[in-house]
Amino acid sequence: MRKPALYYLTSTFFLILFLSLSSESVNASKAFANSTEQDTVDIHALLNGRIWLNHFSKVTGDQFFLTDKYITGSVTFNGRRFDNLNLKYDIYSDELLLSIESHPVILLNKEMTDSFSLGFGNRSYHIINAGTDTMSALKGYVNLLYKGPSALYVKYKKIIQPQADEGKYDLFYQEHVVFLRKGSGIVPVNGKRKLFKLLGDKKKEIRDYLKKAGIKVSQKDPFTYIPVLQFYDDILKQ
Repeated sequence: MRKPALYYLTSTFFLILFLSLSSESVNASKAFANSTEQDTVDIHALLNGRIWLNHFSKVTGDQFFLTDKYITGSVTFNGRRFDNLNLKYDIYSDELLLSIESHPVILLNKEMTDSFSLGFGNRSYHIINAGTDTMSALKGYVNLLYKGPSALYVKYKKIIQPQADEGKYDLFYQEHVVFLRKGSGIVPVNGKRKLFKLLGDKKKEIRDYLKKAGIKVSQKDPFTYIPVLQFYDDILKQ
């Protein structure tokens, strides 16, 4: 009689275990499905924009920042952050493009786009939406390059030079403007002389530091301004 009883107990144990695992599997599947469905709904919230059309296919070069390929980045949209998106930043029109599978390319609604971040090479770019205030020095999408007691911004843009390519074709040309926030004021910086002038109260200390550290500052590469501002802010904290 012991064998049938043992068999019964063993069978009952495995049946309970199977039902328990099946229930967990079903719950996990439902959770995954709900999560996937929610993610899809969330992503579709980004599609509140216009369909992008390329009006510059006959212009030599392209209108995009960094590359004409899509870059994986993140967007803070209406207060919510979305990661792992395929993005292009059109710096001629100052618009952000989003590519989602099975959908046309969308121009993200600028009024709802708070900021976005792109990684390219070994550098990161955090682009904020500075708004449309005509009285403000900063407008539209601006790269927040450094933020401390002072701050550094870069506005990238492309312009079209008529017939600049072999005298026949229009050509995209990129340029940028650097802005410094010191205190409550924001002013353009057109070179390192202007930068040192704006930081004139600590100009000697800054020059000595850059010389000792072997740091070269160039308007062509605004990233080289970062150690200048970091050092300046550190002095002020002392």
